[in-house]
Amino acid sequence: MLKSEIKPSVEYAFREKRTPGAPVQRVRVIEHIRGNKWKVVWIEPNPGLVHYAESAQIVATWKGHKAFLREEEDRDLLLKRNNELGYSENSPIANALYEIFENTGEKEVSFYKGDLRGTPAGIDRIRTRAGLKTGQSFPYSYADRQGVLHLPFDETLEIARKFCAAEPSTVLAGIEATERQWAQEIRVPGNEHQASLLSEYRAAWALIRQWTGFDPAIAEREKTIEMLERLVWDAVYALQKAGLDHEAARLRRAIERR
Repeated sequence: MLKSEIKPSVEYAFREKRTPGAPVQRVRVIEHIRGNKWKVVWIEPNPGLVHYAESAQIVATWKGHKAFLREEEDRDLLLKRNNELGYSENSPIANALYEIFENTGEKEVSFYKGDLRGTPAGIDRIRTRAGLKTGQSFPYSYADRQGVLHLPFDETLEIARKFCAAEPSTVLAGIEATERQWAQEIRVPGNEHQASLLSEYRAAWALIRQWTGFDPAIAEREKTIEMLERLVWDAVYALQKAGLDHEAARLRRAIERR
């Protein structure tokens, strides 16, 4: 726990070994000594024993320790599930997932180390945009003590792929801007080391383009260009009507060169 969260006279769960799954003991904090040191008295085991504990060894209030242990178990099961599925943090798929969820615009949802996390409402908004049913999760998903929903790698991957197919321009706009920027930066003397990073991410971007279908993305882009062309032609006619033939001719030549 954080030092600021620990209060004298309150009972806490104490863990001698700071590893998940290690047994907890019941203690009551007597007073703060200095830094991260606390004076505590044991309730069980060894009732009456007075000794010292560090903030990091006080893992939860005793009242909330069962929920803490349940959350710890849920997190461990999710991580084991991701390992079984072959999730690797240093892979094009992982990089692709980071890119996709950073570009959804959902501030309440984030991806980190194979775990898609966010408020249930935020997760459901992304599901809706991806064309998936809301309120349903795969096995191994769980809600933590703060109400944050955590989804395993297989469910995260399904949402990401469906989202790419449903909103190709949303994710492609971000990666294309990044690719152009990095490609320009590596041409500057001294930035050659970024070439390996660009190559690494191009593998992830290729996956994203594959998941978007790319053809629908191009079709959507062409639709936008067509709309802009119509606006330019409207401007040409408006300029001619206003007697600005020179400006109208300049715009007409520009649009006809496309």
